[in-house]
Amino acid sequence: MSYFIILSLLIIIYSNYTYANPLDQHRFIVDSTTPNHAKLPHKLPFHDIDIDPLDRHPSMTPNPSLRKIGHEYAISSDLQLCNNLTLDRIFHTYPNATAVDASVTLTLCIGMINFFNSGIGGGGYITYANTKLEDYLSMDFREKAPNGIDSQMFTDDYMSKIGGLSIAVPGELKGLYDFFKMKGSGTVTWSQLLEPVIELGNKGWIIDDALAATLKLYEPIFVTPGIKEDWSFVLNDSQDGVLGKNDIMKRPKLSNMLQILANNGSVAPFYDPDHWIVKSMIKSIQKYDGLITKDDFANYQVDISKPIITKLRKGWFNAPNNDITVLSSSGTSSGKALIAALKIMDKFPNVQGSDYQDETTYLLIETMKWLASARSHLGDNIIGNITTDILSENWTENAYQKILAGIKYNETTGKKQFQTHNDYKFYEPLYEINEPHGTTHLSIVDKFGNAVALTSTINLLFGSLVHDPMTGVIFNNEMDDFAQLNRTNTFNLTASQFNLILPNKRPLSSMTPTIILNELGQIDFVVGASGGSRIAASVFQSIVRSYWYNMPLLETIAYPRIHHQLLPNEVETEDVAMIGHDTIESLKSMGYTITQHAPKSVINAIRRVNGEWHAISDYWRKRGISAIN
Repeated sequence: MSYFIILSLLIIIYSNYTYANPLDQHRFIVDSTTPNHAKLPHKLPFHDIDIDPLDRHPSMTPNPSLRKIGHEYAISSDLQLCNNLTLDRIFHTYPNATAVDASVTLTLCIGMINFFNSGIGGGGYITYANTKLEDYLSMDFREKAPNGIDSQMFTDDYMSKIGGLSIAVPGELKGLYDFFKMKGSGTVTWSQLLEPVIELGNKGWIIDDALAATLKLYEPIFVTPGIKEDWSFVLNDSQDGVLGKNDIMKRPKLSNMLQILANNGSVAPFYDPDHWIVKSMIKSIQKYDGLITKDDFANYQVDISKPIITKLRKGWFNAPNNDITVLSSSGTSSGKALIAALKIMDKFPNVQGSDYQDETTYLLIETMKWLASARSHLGDNIIGNITTDILSENWTENAYQKILAGIKYNETTGKKQFQTHNDYKFYEPLYEINEPHGTTHLSIVDKFGNAVALTSTINLLFGSLVHDPMTGVIFNNEMDDFAQLNRTNTFNLTASQFNLILPNKRPLSSMTPTIILNELGQIDFVVGASGGSRIAASVFQSIVRSYWYNMPLLETIAYPRIHHQLLPNEVETEDVAMIGHDTIESLKSMGYTITQHAPKSVINAIRRVNGEWHAISDYWRKRGISAIN
């Protein structure tokens, strides 16, 4: 019996699904004739990026103590433990270490602890700037589809979400190593950067709120016979439940594998087709009907290019945030769509402190809709047919004029009135917009003029749910980020021809790690986000708040955010009450449909303020606290 058939025999029976305790009613029923191996659930109603048990409300009164102010180094990510570890073990231990060096330790530390959303079984993007050398770089270490893949294999939606077929070739380690070799300080060895993370995995750490919540959410899976053997490190001593908050977790298998890479001085063993590491990973992937081969690992390469760069807010009348230069990720990321939206917004003036005023909110949402449209024109250009120039002046002017068309003057009241368009075709999307995912972001600056914005993911929570117990690698389910022709199309748009599954292709991502330089060419803002399709819009809103509204960074991140991705045609809010009744009613009168969802995006950013670094992690949505020196 094939493992694919075995997967389909495991069915989740669920009822009375509630937000407060979503899994109380879930039970697994397994065919008694099925061997106790290679079984994963057929469908998971909760397999997404939402950490439902975790309280993730934004704040209108953020605690000022969460604003960390420093002069030399600043680190902002999802995990205070990793921020502090990187500051102490890299910056303080090696005085000439740079943000590039530190990004290796920090990324691996986050993947060690928050393995539900990132790790070496995944991939992502880097935007890098060294202002002293005027050196700018974009790295796409996104996962690649296996060479043997065929889009016709995905006959059911769940097949791209769970199990071996959902796994794309991991790129995070190759990306980090290539970055270290190209731009590292040369004063710290690869082994020294890995050492703190190896020690952490061996000694263990105290489980926090976020990890405890995700483990509890997936507990019915992890205790299932045939699965629990692969995931034993997340289980308690009796192996009948997951570890909980304040318990100690260790990952010695992952530490052992990282130690091999440290001893080697590179990541070569991880991609060497003849090494036991690759053989072990292939065995686990193929156990769950995956197609990745040793040659897929051997042939993986990082895409290195220049960032997407544009100058905005030109002229003294845009002061104090005038003449900025925006650098965002290229490759298969959504950096180009983000900059396309900023170019539209650049045609509108600064309005001090104007968060959620009628006109500014209308402009924000309408530009978000054009951002979503721009994303539909993107994808891996492996097939060479992406021709739309969403950064052209024609594209910008067309969107600008259409936004202006929704602003009318009421001659009776003498006030402006605003009206959105509810026909998505008005915004000229090219294809159906896929639902990508992205799950951790870090920002780092140093005293040498370096800045790193890095976003990485294994896609949905715990990725493919495939864990190799020998190497400790948890594999992504990045195949779900490709467009698929057989998926239900609600909006009469075809699936993106630019993002269809092809061998050796990278799926389109919403990730947008971004760096902004001030009028003097200095690092001014380092920002990025996690949160699926909300990523680009969240980064966009944070930039608008900072440079158009001149809002402080603390409020920029803590305050409730809104999101519009064109389809479905709704404004998604994190908290209706915080945004305010008057604003909500005004938006409804403009023709918007308002919905409220638990926060999905998490922003980690650093801003230069009067010669100092202000670092803010998104404590309100993921409990991060920044570190500075």
